[in-house]
Amino acid sequence: MKRICYILALAAMSASAQNLSTEITVDRTIVPAERAAMRLNSVRPALLSTPVAPSRIGMTEYTEPGTVTRSSVLLAPAAWADTFAVSPYRGYVAAGYFPAYNLAVSAGYRLLQTADTRLGVWGQFDGLSYKHRPAPGDGEHTYKNNTGAVGADFDHRFGTHGVLTAGAAYRFSAVQAPQEEYYDTRNFNIADVRAAWYARAGRAGYHVDAELHTFGYKPKFNDDVHLDGASPNSLFGTKGTELNFAAAAGVIARLGERRAGHRVGLELKADMLSRPDAMVLEQGIYTLTGDEYLCPALAKGSTLGVISATPYYAFGGNAGFNLRLGARIDISTGGEGKKFHIAPDVQASYSAPGYSIYARAGGGEVLNTQRSLYDFTPFFPVGWMYGRSHVPLTVDAGVNVGPFAGFGIGVYGGWARANDWLMPSLTYIYFSPVATMQSVDVKGFHAGIRAAYDYRSLLHVEASAEFAPQTPSSGYYLWRDRAKSVVKASATVRPIERLELTLGYEFRESRACYTLDTTADTGRVGLGCVSDLSFGAQYSLTHALDIFARGDNLLGRRYSVLPGIASQGVHGLVGVSYKF
Repeated sequence: MKRICYILALAAMSASAQNLSTEITVDRTIVPAERAAMRLNSVRPALLSTPVAPSRIGMTEYTEPGTVTRSSVLLAPAAWADTFAVSPYRGYVAAGYFPAYNLAVSAGYRLLQTADTRLGVWGQFDGLSYKHRPAPGDGEHTYKNNTGAVGADFDHRFGTHGVLTAGAAYRFSAVQAPQEEYYDTRNFNIADVRAAWYARAGRAGYHVDAELHTFGYKPKFNDDVHLDGASPNSLFGTKGTELNFAAAAGVIARLGERRAGHRVGLELKADMLSRPDAMVLEQGIYTLTGDEYLCPALAKGSTLGVISATPYYAFGGNAGFNLRLGARIDISTGGEGKKFHIAPDVQASYSAPGYSIYARAGGGEVLNTQRSLYDFTPFFPVGWMYGRSHVPLTVDAGVNVGPFAGFGIGVYGGWARANDWLMPSLTYIYFSPVATMQSVDVKGFHAGIRAAYDYRSLLHVEASAEFAPQTPSSGYYLWRDRAKSVVKASATVRPIERLELTLGYEFRESRACYTLDTTADTGRVGLGCVSDLSFGAQYSLTHALDIFARGDNLLGRRYSVLPGIASQGVHGLVGVSYKF
């Protein structure tokens, strides 16, 4: 009886529903956003991140869990293969300040923003000033750096066939070095122009790109100082402009079916460096009052070049194994030293759920530009010219395990040899110490371990420790401060959705350089340990408006970037950023 009543009730409800007419409207709002323009890589303190130039994606060297940095900016929806992602924000402006004087201001606007074309302009200013007293009773040394830059970037996509990208930037930097014996202030004019074309046709892909970089400097020396009857202005030279031109092309072709994963390719590059008349570091012996010194000598400007060809075969299977077998062939022009070198270009990796392993080997010729020394530190003495450096072999390998329950760990290490590699040193000119770079042959091992832990989206912790034994002729060539160990740790907490707090620490131990002095054994000059505690906070008031604060070197540890060049004490930025 109850079953019959249920059936009758359902039938009645169905009959009533047929007479109803209900309209339901569902609104779904997606607010995508992206960084609206390219940012300038500037002298610390930097307000914004370095722009990333478009590049052709090749084989993955190895795989490991990565961390996606959270910010108030929502991810833009994925674009089709033949379109650019379009953001509702076309511009940004940001500014930060920290006493006594750390200032950063940045702005950019995308003039064109369509599915096929993007044209953006940007500008940025960075300034800092600080003092340091080397020892009690000494006078204070003043460090100042004010840098302004403007630039533009253009991208256009021709359907699915290719992408044309170009950019130009100009930077002016006014630097006041420490009040030392030889120099006082320096002005830098730096310009960069680049253009590239990336395309594919059938089973092949190719690219062509070119870059031009100029680096002009004009130091102002203290002319009251006379060296053996000559003033610093006449001995060192008062100005110069360095030109660096590079052109590259490459092609890669798939063999057989797509699923087979077999590819062959060829990369070609020519890198030319034209240098002004200035100082060149020569391994000569200068005799003065019976003492012998390795002394820089005047030399005319010259042009150095490296022409490279890298043929390779690559295989990437569906089983998680990737392999690239190649060789880099370098032909050098100008200068001294061997003109022909061959180095390996090999990468291999295997990944599976829960772990991955990788190995790679490489090497090649390196041009040492004034721009690279400026990027190392703007307080470096200019006007010193160096030859090429050569890396015969560098080998690295590692294993990554995890993540399991949010925890992951990796172990890595390697060995490398570098000839005529530039390392900071102390050179004596007429018995006076001057910070320079010394061309040395260095080789050695490095090894490390890193670990990370994530708890949902609330906590991210990571730590690493790396070791590299150092002597005058051995060590890890990429650590130019010759540190024997480097320890890093950081923790990021997100107590609420819009707030992110980060605490970090870095320790670099046994930093040093060596003197160029033939009157005795090579002298070791300590540069002090880095003990950098940092803290940062960011709060999103809205999707477009953020406030931020960051402090670096909060322990006030002073160390030497180079001999006689002191680091900044406590510094940072407090400011706001807005997208529109």
